[in-house]
Amino acid sequence: MATPSEELRRQIVDDVNAGVAGTKLGSERELAERYGTSRSSLRQVLAALEEAGLVDRVIGRAGGIFISHAQVQRSLSDVVGVPAFLANQGYVAGTRVLSTKLTAPNRATQQALRIGAEDVVVEIQRLRLADGSPISLELASFPAERFPGLLEQQLGGSIYEILESRYGLVTSRADEHIEAVNATPEEATLLGVKQRSALLLITRIAYDQHGTPCEYSRDLFRGDRTRLAVTVQGRGLGVQAAVDTASVALQSQTKAS
Repeated sequence: MATPSEELRRQIVDDVNAGVAGTKLGSERELAERYGTSRSSLRQVLAALEEAGLVDRVIGRAGGIFISHAQVQRSLSDVVGVPAFLANQGYVAGTRVLSTKLTAPNRATQQALRIGAEDVVVEIQRLRLADGSPISLELASFPAERFPGLLEQQLGGSIYEILESRYGLVTSRADEHIEAVNATPEEATLLGVKQRSALLLITRIAYDQHGTPCEYSRDLFRGDRTRLAVTVQGRGLGVQAAVDTASVALQSQTKAS
């Protein structure tokens, strides 16, 4: 069961997501009355939401609580780059390329891309921004042999567009696994959140039009700024499920040592 503070946070976030950036939610007094809470409890929740970039608090006669940024919605039904889905939601997408290199693949990358330990991958780490605010941290690997000269391209936009225009590759599908993790000190600094803040880790293997894996990535999305959406088809009893279904798997708990 959610605590009163968490219930209050959820109510305010729902109102933020239903509104438009720049809209005034109300004064502290008005919000305390609307949500049936004390102003001290309200201030604690608002402070956390302001730090997360969802609201702005303005002091003065014309001040109050204003919507800053709504949550970014990421669809699980489409293979699309971050700039595209941010633009579709009215955000100005930005990118900071943190590092690029040719390197040996680790075991997980070898298995995902079906390559050997002697092969080389192009590794690209980027910080994604929505209206100038950090939204995700991504680390993507591509088989170097298949994409010569990839590091010489402009990597601030969509790599999928580069793969299609320069290499004739179309990402036809992707297998994604999603889990909740806590931010490490380095991740927290880059994403502008506190250490151990909740993040959504999306591990993805993308496939080209021939069914060959072409990308292995680990994307970390801010949990306070991201929600996931998926459209599923209903079916009657006795109808066989489609192949491309979405599923949720519960990870087994392990005792802390």
